[in-house]
Amino acid sequence: MIIDAHCHLDMEENPPEKMVHFMDVGGVDKIVLFAAACENLPSIPEALLWLGRNLLQSPLAGAARNLYEDATNSQPGKLKTGGKFFDIHPYPDNAVVADALKKFPDRFIGFVFLNPKKNPRVMEELEQGIEEYGMKGVKVHSWFHDYDPGKLLKGVARKCQELGLPILIHMGSRPDTSNIGELLDDFPKLKLILAHLGIPYFKESWERARKHPNVYLDISGPYLSGGLVRKAVNAVGPDKIIYGTDAPYGLRNKAGNWTYIQSRAWVENLPISQADKDKIFSGNILKLLK
Repeated sequence: MIIDAHCHLDMEENPPEKMVHFMDVGGVDKIVLFAAACENLPSIPEALLWLGRNLLQSPLAGAARNLYEDATNSQPGKLKTGGKFFDIHPYPDNAVVADALKKFPDRFIGFVFLNPKKNPRVMEELEQGIEEYGMKGVKVHSWFHDYDPGKLLKGVARKCQELGLPILIHMGSRPDTSNIGELLDDFPKLKLILAHLGIPYFKESWERARKHPNVYLDISGPYLSGGLVRKAVNAVGPDKIIYGTDAPYGLRNKAGNWTYIQSRAWVENLPISQADKDKIFSGNILKLLK
């Protein structure tokens, strides 16, 4: 079984019917689906992606994180990429995802996308996502939404720990927006998935995944590479790695078409057993969803 555990639903580029079609073509059984975090983005040039991921692994990682942070600091509520600005959705639309779950209940696993910043209804939204929409986890983006998860996510984390629900987080690059240590200290049984191998803190995130029994890393996104995935698997082991694509962005190829071939190859070409590959493709995420 293959589960793509990191997919945004953008109704323009990847409506549910298109997702299911490409799942069938790509041999993917299910996807973890959540709302779009921002306005649909263009593809980032591969040369820039190569530079970014290599700088983040180098002694210049601090400077690279400053550039990463600048992408959301230039204009409040917007992401800068390619010299243009795109709207960040302050409160992603979980209802659209709920509709997709109704249409394809056997193919989609829903996560409720929450932003706790200046949001007195965040716990109500969590309850709605779980009770009304039947969602199985939580997605948060402390980089885009500019908050300290150790401070503002405690209510959500407490409830997720109580219910055994995983939280998937895309961290920011500042000490506050990457503050997951406080969450783990307060909620040691919380299941936490760090998006994109813990970008923009690869080394620190891998160390945390090695030491903490409930911290996992997903391999989604065009920001990564097969070589970086191999390094992560060597560092933390296959039991802590989860397959994903960051659809629609991670499914685009150089010709502008969609394919699962490249992201699947990152796992299929690993020098590990098929049993360990199966853990990455589905076993690890299924364990967290129990």
